[in-house]
Order: sequence, then C-alpha cells, then structure tokens
Amino acid sequence: MAQTKSQLEIYKIILGRKTVRQILEEKAEEEGVILNNNNDFANYLYRKFLCKLTQEIAWKSDNTKLGLSLFANREEDINTILTNHSEHNCIEGFIDGGPYDKIKTIAQTTNVSQRELLGRDKMVTERFYMYLYLPLGAKVGLLLIEKKGSFKISSAIQCLIVELLKTDHSAVKFERFVPHSLIDEYKNGSVVDTLTFTDYMTTSVIDGNDENAVMKRYGVTIKITPPTEDRTDLNLVNNMLNALREASMKLGIATKSLSEFSTKRGTLKKENKRYSFTLGNDLKIKPIIEIEDELQDEELGILKRADIKSMCDELLAQIRDEIYAI
Repeated sequence: MAQTKSQLEIYKIILGRKTVRQILEEKAEEEGVILNNNNDFANYLYRKFLCKLTQEIAWKSDNTKLGLSLFANREEDINTILTNHSEHNCIEGFIDGGPYDKIKTIAQTTNVSQRELLGRDKMVTERFYMYLYLPLGAKVGLLLIEKKGSFKISSAIQCLIVELLKTDHSAVKFERFVPHSLIDEYKNGSVVDTLTFTDYMTTSVIDGNDENAVMKRYGVTIKITPPTEDRTDLNLVNNMLNALREASMKLGIATKSLSEFSTKRGTLKKENKRYSFTLGNDLKIKPIIEIEDELQDEELGILKRADIKSMCDELLAQIRDEIYAI
C-alpha cells in the first residue's frame, strides 16, 4: 500500500423538504443576489465555498477542532485546487485541513535539536480530495471525501456544508452510504480471510522492583484467521462472529470479550486480492473503498487529481440510480 493509505468515504446529504435550488434561491434572495439560470446557481454555491476557505483566518469547526482552508502553493491558482463543474452539479478538488487547539512540537528528523513548539492557534494540515455532487432539483446530495488512514476531515466538511445550506425551515443531515453494487462486488466469490479486533486494555502489573502493582494501558490487536476448510463468504460472517461470541482476551488480571472491542475489521480474499471491511456495533458490514496505489502521488503526498476524479465519476454513475430512484 502507498504511504498515503487513502480510502474514500461516501455520505448522503439529506436536505429535508427543500431542493438544492430552493435553498440557494432563499439564500441568494437574502443577500440581494439574482440567479437567472443553472450556471448562476452552481457558481453562487461555489463562490460561497471559496469565500469560506480563502479568508486570512482559517474556517474552523469548534465541535471537531478541525480547520479548513485552500493553501495555494507557488504557481497554483485557487480555482485549480478546488474546481466548479457547473454543468455536472459538481465541486471537486483538494481542501487542506487538520487539527488545531493542540500543543505540538515539530522537529527535523535529521537534527532533533531543531525544534519548534506549535501553539493552540496553529493548524497542522494535510491535503484531502473532495467530490461534492448537489443536483439542483434534488433534495439529496452526495459527498465523496478522502480519508488517510485514521486521519480524516469529513466531520469538518460536513459542518461547513451545513453552514452553507441550512435554512430556517430546512435541516441538513448526513448519512454514511455504502453502494449496493460495492457490497455485491465484495460478496461475489469472496471468502472471509481474517477478522481483526483492536482496542486498549488496562491492567495491573508489578513494577520494576517486584513490589508494587501499578496500572498500565496496553494497545491490543487480535487477528483471527479461520481454518481453510471453515472459510466462509460474507453472507455468513455473522455466523462466524456468533461462533466467537464467547471468545475473550486476558491481559494480566483484565479480561475483555471480543464483542466489546471498539474496532472490528475484516478482510475478504478473492482471486488472491484482499478487500477490507468494517463491522459496526450492529454487526452490519461496511465495505471500505480503498484507493489503489497507482492513484497515489507519494512524492507530493496527495492523490493524482485526474485519476481520483475519474474514479469518483465512475462511482457516481454506478450509484446515481440507487440514490435518485424515480
């Protein structure tokens, strides 16, 4: 896997009773802006995004402690970082985001004596890819957003979209979405290869003098590989979990059952390829959309723009009927 370890998350944007067009009409009227055609509507929404993300002060979400901005590097234009495709009801491109309100120290790996303390007003960012689809006549949109390992800015992006689209009589909600076509792709011909449970456990251990017991917190990962003859397809993964229901991990004097572990993941094997999925607390399977290595630009630490856009275009084509069924 490439160093960026990127995945793609999909969210449905549920706008309630109003369409995207009605929401933008209402907001434009409040600002005294006249919108005459579809391009006007799309450009109006795009300008609102740019206004939030190009200020001297970063856009911040106090709920998530994440900040967002568009950082233009040399010879880079804002419109090329985040682009409006009005004819396709799509805004796509990169957004820079990361945590703030934390005390951090940065140092050179070649000389750790060269250190700098970052205060709470500093924001440490990475560049993420976003694909936002908001058809004007619909009450539902789609957000496709990159996630890098465990680091993601989707919660901040959602807060920003709520800020831009919420009206007095229309709430904006988000719902994690996994396309049926993707679930079917995972199921067809795949078998469960591994189940992995990860969490922290705190237990009592004897200190270095072999006298006093002290509490220590350990990170614990348990990987279970079914015997070859017992490997099953995705439809029966719950049967496997039920068989492991009484399984537990003992660490010192502490014991935790696998069902209580906070992170439950698995991999499927199909034609010597492995696919990942997560298991929610409801044991529902949520396939992870991995972004292949060839779409990663490891030198820059970002995705290849044209390639990831093509991937999102193809995903949208696959799931459009599923979302916008007549």
